[in-house]
Amino acid sequence: MPVAESRPRPRPAARPRVAGGVLWIVVVAALLAGIVALNVAVLRLNMEVERLDGEKAKLDARNAAILAELSSTASVARIETAARNRLGLVEPAQTSYVNANRARR
Repeated sequence: MPVAESRPRPRPAARPRVAGGVLWIVVVAALLAGIVALNVAVLRLNMEVERLDGEKAKLDARNAAILAELSSTASVARIETAARNRLGLVEPAQTSYVNANRARR
């Protein structure tokens, strides 16, 4: 048997690797752009939360002031003083009650 000559195997043609590298760069750039966009959205939401917190604090203070004013306005002593001074009302000397059931007979 004759010995087969060993021929060198033909090498496959080398593909350019640039296309694969560019693809990865594009993928990484897109992911980074997404992260930046997400951070910007979170920053805007945080600014809105801070603005709303300030508005809530103002409204809470206003509500407390209104409740204090209501408390002083609705006090019995203030109403009694206003009735005496503005309307000239006085305390009754004697209080009498009429029983409606007994008066019908």
